[in-house]
This record gives sequence, structure tokens and C-alpha cells, in this order.
Amino acid sequence: MIADDMGWNDVSFHGSNQIPTPNIDALAYNGVILKNHYVLPVCTPSRTAFFTGRYPIRDGMYGYPLKAGEDRSIPLNVTLMPEHLHRLGYATHMVGKWHVGYSDDNKTPVRRGFQTFYGYYNGYITYFNHTITQDNQTGFDMHRDNQNELKPDMSNKNKYATDIFTDEAVKIIDKHDDDQPLYLQISHLAPHSSDGLETLETRDLAEVNETFAYIQEIHRRKYAGMVSALDESVGRVVAALSKNNLLKNSIILFMSDNGAQTFGLLENYGSNYPLRGLKFTLYEGGVHGVACVYSPLIKHKARVVNDLFHITDWLPTLYSAAGGNVNELGVIDGINQWSNIKKEKIIGQRKSLLVNINPEENLESAIIGQYKILKGSSALYDGYFGDNVNDNDPSGPGYNVEDVIASPTSQSIADTTGNATTYKEILQLREQSKIICKSFSKFSNCSVRCLFNLYNDPCETTDISDKHPEMVEKLEYYINEYRDVLVNQKGGTVDINSYPRNFNGFWMPWLNSVK
Repeated sequence: MIADDMGWNDVSFHGSNQIPTPNIDALAYNGVILKNHYVLPVCTPSRTAFFTGRYPIRDGMYGYPLKAGEDRSIPLNVTLMPEHLHRLGYATHMVGKWHVGYSDDNKTPVRRGFQTFYGYYNGYITYFNHTITQDNQTGFDMHRDNQNELKPDMSNKNKYATDIFTDEAVKIIDKHDDDQPLYLQISHLAPHSSDGLETLETRDLAEVNETFAYIQEIHRRKYAGMVSALDESVGRVVAALSKNNLLKNSIILFMSDNGAQTFGLLENYGSNYPLRGLKFTLYEGGVHGVACVYSPLIKHKARVVNDLFHITDWLPTLYSAAGGNVNELGVIDGINQWSNIKKEKIIGQRKSLLVNINPEENLESAIIGQYKILKGSSALYDGYFGDNVNDNDPSGPGYNVEDVIASPTSQSIADTTGNATTYKEILQLREQSKIICKSFSKFSNCSVRCLFNLYNDPCETTDISDKHPEMVEKLEYYINEYRDVLVNQKGGTVDINSYPRNFNGFWMPWLNSVK
């Protein structure tokens, strides 16, 4: 399950009390919490990395996200995760957001490994009307596709997107023949901002105002309602797996594609606090993502893993868990971390990762061990935001461990495995999951270059490049090695032939290579 633009501080298992997420927390506490999980700073690059196991610089997908009507995609000669898993005999279904290209039929989900797709092609939509506007052209973007047809769908118009995606996922689980393994990807719209005049859309605003009355900032309160609906979705999906006797052999991943956008372009009032930076930046707030994984197959669970983990690792990790040979995956950057997650053998642990190279915006960053180099500025987004989360507010809820234990997720796990993480273990894991930072009243400008020690300074306050020139040189050399494989990002132009007025009001593939 992939959340969209969810901040580090927006799940309560990381230590914040403001927005309770009992189902997500239960998944984390009963599984493995990935405390150092890295993603890309925006959606299209992150999803490219997830699907391919490759840094998006290899495929010209590293920069600004795809616009509606832009002719760009993951290259068709690159095999995606659902194609690999389908080769292993998996049924493959996708619900929610695609956002890696759809200019012709061959680039849509059902031509790239998924047997069915219910969702939207572009980056975001309105939560009830399911529309997106580009170049003043508004069109519907909801589709029910299968191997035989690409079908625009308005059957759920005026229904809340988080709920209809959850309904669809539950239906797929209910109908699934358990003789065949299942790969189900649920890529939620929530809690991304909406494309409408009302940028934050809740299922029921009156209910949200009552439930979260203690949150004084009205936009943050609406965001809490969006996150709460997402949390309910997690509970419903886990309960469906349990009811259908599928949970006992499942691997459930929950992650965010990038950090929250507290303010500015596509602002959703999420919080990456105490991390520095927002979505679009290479600071920790943009790329240090929420992630946990649960499975009864993980015997050593209820623990926090501090090792480096990158979004590209999921292709080889899940492929290995499914019984595949990772040598069949071709040229990838991901590392098989399945044994590490299960704690059977400590092999394949990451020692380094490329955060990103974006030559058009003069942004680049990499990590080796505890050291991170970062070059370039994202201007207003480079600071510390989202600190309006007041966990000491006496009118707030505090942290309710009983709600976590009573959640549908926790109850489903207990029903399936016979036990679930205890009250004492939950409090210990929550404490271990927090990131504690020193004061950041002053922080370094990284327009030219910064070097940070993430162990001592996880919130990137102090540039230490002058004190460690050898690490600067090592990291610069590491980045330069990847310049040779970088494919320049093309596109950015919206093709007027894609406009919805040409397709009965829908955003659809417009180049039609499939005959």
C-alpha cells in the first residue's frame, strides 16, 4: 500500500499524538519498522524506482512529475515488477494511482503487467468528482481496465476516492482464488491534495471537525481526516485478507512515495517534522519516508531496523520472497533485503545509496554510511516546517495503545497468528521509532554543498564538509559514477491532442499504438 505525500510526522507510530493511525501502527508494531527508508522527492520518480528497481536517472524519469497529457513514460523495454511477478505465476491487480505514463495503450497498467486496473492515470484527482485540470482543460480520470479494454468509468462519481479504492481492493481479495498467488498494489490518492477548489477533501467535514476539534489549524484538521480515512482503509484491507484466509501467507508493505508538502505547490499541510525540507527537496523531509512491512513469514518481528533501505530494493526483495531468482531481473540498483527483513542472515545490507541527480535543477545527493552530501537549493522548501503539531496540548488525545490493540488490523493479526504485539512492546517500539534532533534555530545553506552526519545530525542542521574533506571527495566520486548512466529527462510539454474534449471528457491514451 502506497500513501501519497504522507509526512514522517503523520503516522503516530513515529511519536506524534496529533493524528492517531491505529491500523498503520498495528501493522508496524507487529512487523518491521524501516526507520531509514529512502524514496525519491516526488511521485513519478519514486514510482519508477519502485516498479523497476532502478534509479530513475537510468530511464529519464528523475525530475518533475508527469503532467496530464505529457508523452513520457518508463521505457517499454524496462520490465516492471508486476510483469516479473506475473512470470512467476502471480495474479496481478492494481488499484489507485499510476502516474508513470499513458500516452498510448502500451504504456497503461494492463499493458505493463497488471491483469486489471481500477484507478487514475495522472498524478492526482479530486476526491469526489475524480477530475484533473491541466492547461485549463478539465477531464475525468477514472478507469476500469482489463486485458480486453481500456474503459473510462463514472460508476463511482461523487464517492470518496479513498473509500472506492478500498472497496475495489476488498472485492479483489474476496474474489481471489487462493490456489494462485496474488500481487495487489493499492496506490492511494490520500493524503495528497485535491485538484479542486477545495484542496483538502474529507469524507465528512462535520465528522472531522468533531473528531479533530483539538486541532486548531483548520487545514491541518482536514488533513487529519484524510489520513484517518486512509488508516481505516488499511484496517479494512487487512481484515479482508484475514477473512479470506490469505493473511497467513501475505507480505504487506505500507509506505509513502515521498515527504509531505506542508505549504506551497500542491500543499496538503502534512508534516515531516522534525526532518528538514518538504516534498520536491533532497533533504530528509522530502526523501526519508514512512515505511513498515508485516508478514507472518517474518519470525523475528516487532522490531525497528535502522539499516539503509531504498525504494529500489522492493523489486528484488519481493521477487526473492516470491521464490524468484534476482539474477533474472537484469540491470537494477535495488538490493535483495528479504533475509535482512526476516533477520535470518544479515546479507545484502545497504552501505550507500544515490538519493538523486537532477541536472535541470542542479540538485544532487548521496549517502554512504552515516554521511550524506547534498548540493543545490529548493529555495523556500529547504527549512523546517510542520512544527504546529502540539503533542503536549491538553485538549489533544494523547497516545492510546488500547486503540491500536483493538484496531481491525491488530485483531486480524491476532486471529491469524494467535498473538499480537503487547502493550509494553508497543511503547518500546514507538520510542525506538522516533527521530530526536538538536536545536535547528540555525541551519546551513546548501546551495553550493553540504555534508551531514545523519547519525549525529538527522535533521541536517550543520554542514561539516570543511571537517571531512575526504568524505566529500568520496561522495562526489560516488555521484560522478552515476552520471555516466544518466538519461536526460525529456518532455514537460503537454500534447494538445491529449485534451479530454477529444475523448468524451476523459483523460485517455491518445497515441493509440495498440491496434
